[in-house]
Amino acid sequence: MPISDEIRPNILNDVLGQDHIVKRLNQMVESNNFNWPHMMFAGPAGVGKTSTAIALMRTAFGESWKENWLELNASDERSISVIRTKVKEFASRGVIGSYTVDGEEKPIPFNVVFLDEADNLTPDAQAALRRIMEKYSKTIFIISCNYPHKIIQPIQDRCAFSTSRFKPIDDETMSNFILSYAKKTKCEFTEEALQRTIQSSNGSLRTCVNLLQIICLVPGEIVIEDVEDIVQTIKPKEAKKILTSIAKAKTLDAYRKIDKDIDNLISQGMMPSDILHSIYKLTTIEEKMPDKLRHKILTQIGTALHHVSVSQDPALALKCFVRNLTM
Repeated sequence: MPISDEIRPNILNDVLGQDHIVKRLNQMVESNNFNWPHMMFAGPAGVGKTSTAIALMRTAFGESWKENWLELNASDERSISVIRTKVKEFASRGVIGSYTVDGEEKPIPFNVVFLDEADNLTPDAQAALRRIMEKYSKTIFIISCNYPHKIIQPIQDRCAFSTSRFKPIDDETMSNFILSYAKKTKCEFTEEALQRTIQSSNGSLRTCVNLLQIICLVPGEIVIEDVEDIVQTIKPKEAKKILTSIAKAKTLDAYRKIDKDIDNLISQGMMPSDILHSIYKLTTIEEKMPDKLRHKILTQIGTALHHVSVSQDPALALKCFVRNLTM
């Protein structure tokens, strides 16, 4: 579910959690020098790349920002024909519209093409895009991607911020956002429910918004059970229970008990990969875990995730990983 315009920040200073990039963008706007470079916004999904681009345009050009804006999702429109038709036609047209600054009306200086998930563009499409970026000086390209290494180097070399990264939204910023959203919807989070929502969002504002839109349907107090009814992931205490059993396993009955606990989680709708991710996360924060067990998990978790993803029986692959930890 996309973040609606009502939830997106309207001005650049309101962009959540990306101070290191926002500072430079503000300087670009405040200088009144619209000789902007092409830009690349790279980072995980849901951390504000699209919102930052839209906030940048709104800050610079007010309500006229849409008149010279083309947004494409490269995961849907990823072929060379799209680059040669939609993008080229837009880039080659004239710049239209005006904006007002200090009471003076000025023409908008350039078009902007925002390519979301550009790491899904085919190599041929990226090569065509490179040529268009070189040819049309009145068009600024903002390239958004999750995996910057998939963007060809010539495009990266033409973009500012290509070596910067958008960070996951930090817990404090996420907490403030959740409490603000809850106030608007007349909900009140208990501390446990708040922390569980933050944890389940994994630094993604988009994920957080999706959760809140369901959790806050009915006004009133939100408790941790309300969140866990929506979030189908293994609870930290369940992951800790499995790890404790692994650390103490000595007999065949103990192994069978672990298998039963895993089967119970899967029957509740948990994916084996989700269980592995929860085990890994707990491993990184649990201070009392035996060093030998921690070492085994950290050295074997990558292989286990691969086997779970390709196996015809992911549950069996997960149980094999657990067996290896007890040996």
